[in-house]
Amino acid sequence: MKVEEALLRIGAVQRGVFKLSSGRTSNVYIDLRKLPSHPSEFHLVVDEMARKACMLEHKVICGIAVGGLPLATGVALRLGRPLIYVRKDRKDHGTMKQLEGDYNQGQRVLLIDDVATTGGSLIEAARILRSSGLEVAEALVVVDREEGAREALRSEGIELYSLTTLKRILEVAGSV
Repeated sequence: MKVEEALLRIGAVQRGVFKLSSGRTSNVYIDLRKLPSHPSEFHLVVDEMARKACMLEHKVICGIAVGGLPLATGVALRLGRPLIYVRKDRKDHGTMKQLEGDYNQGQRVLLIDDVATTGGSLIEAARILRSSGLEVAEALVVVDREEGAREALRSEGIELYSLTTLKRILEVAGSV
């Protein structure tokens, strides 16, 4: 089974009118928060992400909460790499951190999220990582919606990699 087929099979590709985290409106929504509820499809996606991550240079895996965190956790476990994660907002209690986990200054981080649209969430996370003394040059997502994320990230010195694109998913959906 391919990634696109797995996402279609679990109903992660939805039609309607949706407001995306980028603020844009779309008639297609990719809901990858459903993925961990489907172990065989989740396993497939994590294996593909780990395979791609092996080709990239990093010491630490970083997930973006919420959608990227289960994926990053799976990839980190599969590769035996440390996991850190970026919260959407700084905690207002306890340690009051926005970046969680153990790391060393100067370590190279692979940033993982579920879907990239404009790249805003990835860029914000990269800035938090960089302000904490970490190096970020690569990001990996399951789906690139191809709506500017690749170019926006490149302007920040980050290369975007994806398992698939929205266009490819819709092509596969048309033939299923």
